[in-house]
Amino acid sequence: MKKFGISASDNPFSKFLPFVFLFVFAAVFVPFIGPFFLFLLPMILFLNGTVNGTVKTAAFFLVSFAILLILAVLLKLNVPAVAVFVMGVAGLLMTMIAAKNYSIEKTIIYPALLLMGAVCFYFIYDAVLQGGNPWLLVKNFITATIQENVKLYSQLPVKAEDINVIKDNEKNIIDVFIQIFPSMVVILSVLIIWLNLLLGRNYLSRAGTIYPRFIALARWKAPDFIIWIFIISGGLLFVPQKDINFLSLNVFLVACFIYFLQGLAVVSFLFQSKKVPIFFRYLFYFLIAVQQILMIPIATIGLFDIWADFRKLFQKNQTAA
Repeated sequence: MKKFGISASDNPFSKFLPFVFLFVFAAVFVPFIGPFFLFLLPMILFLNGTVNGTVKTAAFFLVSFAILLILAVLLKLNVPAVAVFVMGVAGLLMTMIAAKNYSIEKTIIYPALLLMGAVCFYFIYDAVLQGGNPWLLVKNFITATIQENVKLYSQLPVKAEDINVIKDNEKNIIDVFIQIFPSMVVILSVLIIWLNLLLGRNYLSRAGTIYPRFIALARWKAPDFIIWIFIISGGLLFVPQKDINFLSLNVFLVACFIYFLQGLAVVSFLFQSKKVPIFFRYLFYFLIAVQQILMIPIATIGLFDIWADFRKLFQKNQTAA
């Protein structure tokens, strides 16, 4: 079978199916780093779906998932079965959309919507069972999570003054996360799919499998109408009305995240143009992950790229040189 100009039988990933089984079980049973395997599960299914076919990959995933459920019942274990299933389906959805040569936006947005829908379903379903309010469950979840993290942080070898500052501001931290919870769900869902797609694309490129739509990611730009969403939501933050502030804040953060992605595309274009070694590129992205303050200048670059078109300017300067 030919896929994008290469034979699947010649592809080193053609024997990659056992990794589906490995990642499904590692996500549940490997201590501490289990979430890492869960996070990369969409990429594993995306790789397999591309090389081995969606039907075969889906069958292998469902068999692995069924075995996981049987073991959980027999051993009376509480496993994150819903999370594993949703992440696996997201990977299969990425494969099906990419195979139809849809745009990069659709390949990311549709699986991300699946993750968002799963989060909403979790809280709504839980609220129905408990006869409560879904938003109250969200608040309780965030409160419990922050308190557990503060407790964990207090056990680390950190200065007592730093621990006390966090403890004194615990309520404020909880309030902030409650306010931005909807945008966090949107941003994390898109980020998970985006990173899995990029990693999967890089692995497939090494094997000779290329999706034409994914080649020029360094030239990606946000749709023009996003700037109006950014401006209007930013302006509404100054309206002295609680509900309007809540909605506008979350929309504003999502718009900022979109420009952060555009800023990353600009940086990636510069790296490619200057032929920066892969090691230094990943080092830069790692610094962004550990020093989130760097996201602000990158998002600013993405925002001003609307008018400055940095990639075009850089290309002109390079041609002139």
